[in-house]
Amino acid sequence: MGEMLAEEKDASREHDDVREPDGAREHIICVDDEVGILNALRQQLTPFQDSCDIDLAQSAQQALELMDELDADGERVAMVIADQIMPGVKGVELLERVHERYPQTIKILLTGEAGLDAVVYAINHAGLSRYIPKPWDEPDLRLTVESLLTKYRLALENHRLIDDLKSKNQELRRLNRSLENRVRARTSELAAVNRRLSQLAITDGLTGMYNHRFFHERLALEVERSGRTRLPLSLLMADVDHFKRYNDTYGHPAGDRVLARVAELLSEGRRANDIVARYGGEEFAVLLPDTPRASAATLAEQIRERIANHIFPGAEPHDDSAAPPADAADDDGSHHVAISIGVAACPDDATDPNDLLLAADSALYKAKRAGRNRVELADAAAMRERRARRTPSQESAKA
Repeated sequence: MGEMLAEEKDASREHDDVREPDGAREHIICVDDEVGILNALRQQLTPFQDSCDIDLAQSAQQALELMDELDADGERVAMVIADQIMPGVKGVELLERVHERYPQTIKILLTGEAGLDAVVYAINHAGLSRYIPKPWDEPDLRLTVESLLTKYRLALENHRLIDDLKSKNQELRRLNRSLENRVRARTSELAAVNRRLSQLAITDGLTGMYNHRFFHERLALEVERSGRTRLPLSLLMADVDHFKRYNDTYGHPAGDRVLARVAELLSEGRRANDIVARYGGEEFAVLLPDTPRASAATLAEQIRERIANHIFPGAEPHDDSAAPPADAADDDGSHHVAISIGVAACPDDATDPNDLLLAADSALYKAKRAGRNRVELADAAAMRERRARRTPSQESAKA
């Protein structure tokens, strides 16, 4: 009998090898201890053989072994049709075991029993899909199988789509995280570049001090604040003495190094709100908020001494024929550099940015004319007289 069923099973696989998209062939397993019933079921299910293999089993144990074999081969049991009355394991018990192992498999119970206890139990414990009484109606059997197979395939496709969606969502989340990380990194890079550009826009490339444009912006703001708060504001204008001769003798690279070091010496000890700027060439400006004229003069003298006493690194003469600077080199080639500084303050010498700058600049040139390497204060009386001579139209233009 077992050999006959094996031959029938092989015969059922001679049809076209129609498989699901995932490559798994579907199977319908019919389980009954009567060979005649099994043959009738296979014959009546012939219309489904193009898409399913019809397998026969004469016992629950044989059916379970067949299912495990098919599962190991990567094939899918779509449906189990089991008779209730069989020796040993009953149909309900078989379907319950099938449900434990393969919950998606369709389970149909055939029974001629008048009582519905087995059916109710199968529904509650075995996930019974349909109950068909014996003897069954052949068209009804086919319609039932067709309907349940369609439902089964839709459920499988739904699960496949859900799994595919989950996979794509995971990939999308991964890509989003990667994109977010790249955006954050790019944003951080752009922020750093913007900070750098902003800094470059207000600083001098050689000395790292504030540049001419930024100095004038802050000068206007600080003069306005000084007038509003009645707090003093002082301005130092400093110029490196004999710098052209230094450049002619030692070359511009050596001169650039001197300017960079002078800028550092000017910045030593400065307060957070003090502004040190390269005004142009070898000229520097130091803006001192909340600093009276006398204190600014004291600070200017300290700066002058600091630079005069500083030893600048040696440099080989660039042009031996050029006249040496007034501050000639020491034996080891090192140099001492001198600066002249002019000091002016608000409101003593001026009350607007242009006048304050002019007052400090005039004091600087007074220091140059007096022999250099010195600090000079603006002539407050001269500046007051100059302001007094200003016409109403000039005042209006200044405003």
